[in-house]
Amino acid sequence: MRLDECSHLTLSDISIGERSGRITIRAGKGNKARVVPLNASARQSLADYLAPRFGCDPTLKAVASAWPPSHAKDAPPSVFRSQKGEALTTSAMRQMIDGVVRDASRRGLVPQNTSAHTLRHTFAQTYLTEYPGDLVGLATLLGHTSLDTTRLYSQPSIEQLAGRVEHLPLNAYAQPSESPPFTGKKQSS
Repeated sequence: MRLDECSHLTLSDISIGERSGRITIRAGKGNKARVVPLNASARQSLADYLAPRFGCDPTLKAVASAWPPSHAKDAPPSVFRSQKGEALTTSAMRQMIDGVVRDASRRGLVPQNTSAHTLRHTFAQTYLTEYPGDLVGLATLLGHTSLDTTRLYSQPSIEQLAGRVEHLPLNAYAQPSESPPFTGKKQSS
């Protein structure tokens, strides 16, 4: 999700249970709506975050049971709220992420230049590593209307390309154990 999409989330946009969950993004980039499934860790993180607000245990079962009905008359409350109870702005979310990144980078857990977009990019690359070639699925999750936009996430880095080139069987100066000799003929098994 984009930060702007997170800042506009309300409780009625989320469906959560012990075994499944999803977020409906009502107005993503280009005013497009989409549904994003939630994995177990995302569901549990939401349960941990929202349990104090609901006055229940931070288990998925307890939070799902305490979830407010979506047919309430009042405007649905924001998911992410400030200490004053107002919806967190995109700017406030960015500042929070920057603070977490500063702390994590001091411990060597993430690079200093990590941002919310870096996290989105990392998700996209991880998805394509796990499901190579599923650009359509990734485009759906990211809210892209053009596969050309999504294809950018599948571009290998120069380091990845260098590693691939190094391991080609055409490396004439590799040690014998590293590369089979080049004979111009297909090697037999």
